[in-house]
Amino acid sequence: MQLFRRRRWPRGDWFALGEAFLVLAAVRLSLAMMTFKRVERLTVALVRRLAPTPADGTPEDDARMGRAVRRAALLVPGAKCLAQATAGMIVWARRGQRARMTIGVKLGESEAFGAHAWLETPHGTPVGGAEAAQFSPLMTIDPYA
Repeated sequence: MQLFRRRRWPRGDWFALGEAFLVLAAVRLSLAMMTFKRVERLTVALVRRLAPTPADGTPEDDARMGRAVRRAALLVPGAKCLAQATAGMIVWARRGQRARMTIGVKLGESEAFGAHAWLETPHGTPVGGAEAAQFSPLMTIDPYA
């Protein structure tokens, strides 16, 4: 499995992976059992409570936590972009950093509808950013707006 190919990660990366895995599993389960609107309200309330006055963080923190969320998604069945972005907001808030989630849509050439969620920070798009350019933003969930 590609996830465990490099076993000598720094200790901080292993802790980040464990934290991301637990949060992502909880978010995935919540999305399966509740409506998205309810999960959104719970996430916003939790993020505001964890980081009442968030900092911008650093690009290195964003890269490490983005890798952790993407790696954890390999271990959680059905953890698609919405679960990853939602979990990312919580993980960033636990670190006292600012993040927001954007959900976008697109119509393909064959009129097939597509949707995607990604996480934005002051330094970029660490989760879901590779596909984000193909989608038009529909809504943004910013707990601090």
